[in-house]
Amino acid sequence: MNRALELAARATGHTSPNPLVGCVIVKGGRIISEGWHKKAGMPHAEAEALFKIKEKAKGAVLYTNLEPCCHRDKRTPPCTDAIIKYGIKEVVSAMTDPNPEVKGKGYSVLREAGIFVTEGVLKAQAKYLNRFFIKNQEKHLPFIIMKAGMSLDGKIALSNGTSQWITGKQAREHSQILRVSCDAIAAGIGTILKDDPYLDCKIDAGKKIKKVVFDTHGRIPLKARIFSRSDPSDIYIFTKDMSGSKIKKLSKIGVNVIIQNGPGRVKMFPAVKELYGLGICSIVVEGGGAIHAAFLKEKLYDEAWLYIAPVIIGSDGISAAGDMGLKDLSKAVNLKNTVITNLGEDVLVKGDVIYVQRDRI
Repeated sequence: MNRALELAARATGHTSPNPLVGCVIVKGGRIISEGWHKKAGMPHAEAEALFKIKEKAKGAVLYTNLEPCCHRDKRTPPCTDAIIKYGIKEVVSAMTDPNPEVKGKGYSVLREAGIFVTEGVLKAQAKYLNRFFIKNQEKHLPFIIMKAGMSLDGKIALSNGTSQWITGKQAREHSQILRVSCDAIAAGIGTILKDDPYLDCKIDAGKKIKKVVFDTHGRIPLKARIFSRSDPSDIYIFTKDMSGSKIKKLSKIGVNVIIQNGPGRVKMFPAVKELYGLGICSIVVEGGGAIHAAFLKEKLYDEAWLYIAPVIIGSDGISAAGDMGLKDLSKAVNLKNTVITNLGEDVLVKGDVIYVQRDRI
C-alpha cells in the first residue's frame, strides 16, 4: 500500500477533478504490475496496471489507495469490470471513495463477484493524499490553502511595502510545491499592484496553473505581468465596479471577468463557489494581509502553510492577516495537526485550519 500511495503521488497536481490513485498487483509474493492515474481522461490506476499483464493477473492480489470505481463516466469504464474480468482474487483498499456514485458500491460489486476485499489499510495516509478530492465530493467546494512567508512576529513586509526577501531561497523554492499541487493560485489586487507577479509554476513546466485575482474596484493594469505567461482563459478576475471599457478589453482577449453585485468588497465565498462550478478544485492563496483576513473571516481556509524566517520586524511591518475584528482571544483561528519542517534557517509550520474555541493556558 505504501508503494501504491507513492505511485499515486507522482501525478500530484495533474489529475483534477479526479483523485490521486496508484495500484500494485502482487502474485506469488512479488509485484508483477503497477500503475497510476496520470491525468483526467487517461486510464485509471487499476486499469493501467491490469492492462499491462491481462490474463497473468488471475489469482493475484490488487492493492489500491482508493476504492475501485464501479460507475461509467464520460471517459473511462468501471475499474471493477477489469478487476473481475482478469481474475483478481483479492483487493486491498486504503479508503472508501467519497464520490456518492461509488461510495461502498465498488466494494459490493467486487464481493458479489466472489473477490475478497480488505478495507482501511493506511487509511489516514490515503485520506491526506486525497484531501482535496474528499472536500470536493463532500462539500462541493474547492480545498483552499493559506500560504504566507513571514517574520517571527508575523510580518510579511515592511510598512513601505518591501518584502523581498523575508524568507530564504530554500523556503521560497519549497513553497512552489503548492503551485504544483493546486488548480489555481489566488491573490488580491494589492499584491498585483505592488509586486506585479507572474503567478506561474516554476518547478513544473507542464503545470498550467489558473490565476485568480480579487479586484473590487477594477484596478488591474492591462499590462500586468500576470497576463504575459498565461492563457487568458486561465485568468479569473472578480470585481464589482471595473470600468466597462476595461471589462470589454479583457473579455475580448479571453480573460474571465466575473462581476459581483452588492455593496462592499468582493465576497470570497460566492467567488470560490463559482470557481468550483468552473472546475477549480483547489486553490492556494498567496495574497497580502487583507485577502488572508477575508478568507479567515469567511472560514474558507482548510490548511495553512506558514514559512517563518528568524527575523523580527516589529510595528514597522504589515501583518500576514489583516483586521479580523476579534474582541475575544477564544475566537482566534487555530491550527491543528501541525507539522514543523526545517528549511535552512527558516521553518515551515503546516496545519489544518480550525475555527472553533480551544483551551488556552
